[in-house]
Amino acid sequence: MIINVNEKQVEVAEATTVAALLASMGYPDRGIAVAVDQSVLPRSRWATALSDGAQLDVVTAVQGG
Repeated sequence: MIINVNEKQVEVAEATTVAALLASMGYPDRGIAVAVDQSVLPRSRWATALSDGAQLDVVTAVQGG
C-alpha cells in the first residue's frame, strides 16, 4: 500500500505500524512527533496499523540557537 510521509510517497506492507515505519525509515526513538491524517498521534498509539493513503507528518526536534 502507498502512504505519504512528509509529502513523499512510500510503499509499505499491509498492517505496517507507525512504529515499524519510523524504524525502517531511520527515525530516532526519541525527539520526534508524529501526526497521522493531521491529528497528533501520541507515542502510546504508535502500534496503530497504517491504512492505504494515510498522510504522516514527522517532525524532529532540533537544538540550537
